[in-house]
Amino acid sequence: MKKDTEFHSALAPRMREFVDFKRMQGYDYTDQARTLGYFDRFLVEEPGWSHDSALALETLRRYVDTTEGLKPFTRSTRISSVREFSRHLHARNQHSAVLSRDVLPRVRRTERFFLITPGQVADLMGAAATVLPGDGIRARTVSLLIGVLYSTGLRISEALDLTLGDIDRERSTLHVARGKFAKERLAPMSASTLAAVTAYLSVREPHAGNCPGSPLFIASHDTALTRAQAYRHFQRMCQRCGILGDPLPRLHDLRHNYACRRLALWREAGLDIEALLPVLATAMGHVNILATQRYLHIDAIGLLDASEKFNTYSTNPREQSK
Repeated sequence: MKKDTEFHSALAPRMREFVDFKRMQGYDYTDQARTLGYFDRFLVEEPGWSHDSALALETLRRYVDTTEGLKPFTRSTRISSVREFSRHLHARNQHSAVLSRDVLPRVRRTERFFLITPGQVADLMGAAATVLPGDGIRARTVSLLIGVLYSTGLRISEALDLTLGDIDRERSTLHVARGKFAKERLAPMSASTLAAVTAYLSVREPHAGNCPGSPLFIASHDTALTRAQAYRHFQRMCQRCGILGDPLPRLHDLRHNYACRRLALWREAGLDIEALLPVLATAMGHVNILATQRYLHIDAIGLLDASEKFNTYSTNPREQSK
């Protein structure tokens, strides 16, 4: 579980009130609270600042200036948290300033998509034993994790939070008790995924407890696999399999590939993709259909990339001779 952010400035009680309010609305708000923590530290170090109920516009602008060296997306995320907090504070004190939306120039967000084929997923799963020699249970855990992420579209945090009680082998589903925005849902498993989970459970049994609340994915005896461990092992496996890029593929790319693979299969079957988008949205735990529609664009990027690679191959004699 992620550690909750602690606030220490004169506005700490208001920040805690704000975070609690967002969580009452159903938002997890852990990452946003962490980014708000940077502003809290700025206020602690801001010379002469001691207001406990209002923010001056000059103070907000000085904080924005401190973020100039950050990457555009990181900067936008940090300032967005402060903007929301400033609106919350203004609603309780009309003398408190609000950070406007046009404080930063609009940056067009590019879709980051790393295409991973089913064959490469199989290679990655098989490489676990080589990358983690002598650590049988962790190798099996990481191998299954990759397969589950690719075949169900779960977020990495959702997968690592799974317990034995979340597995319904009769209905072939995984229970996501607390997804993003605190949404609960069932994620269906294919027959092959269910078989892999069942086989893993028999291997896992000697290494960890079997009560319903025990973590599904373990790193060692009675110890849950952490996000940092999963990322580190995945990147080593990508390097071992020659699946490289700049930047390197992420575990989250498996979720993107699940969505695009599902769209491709529906397209091949001649089904109405637009009509089926709500199904995909439910399976992936999206709040609304707009979050799912972006995969239409990512899918188009993948198709374009494949087309370009084919054109390069078909017009380059050297490539054909390899």
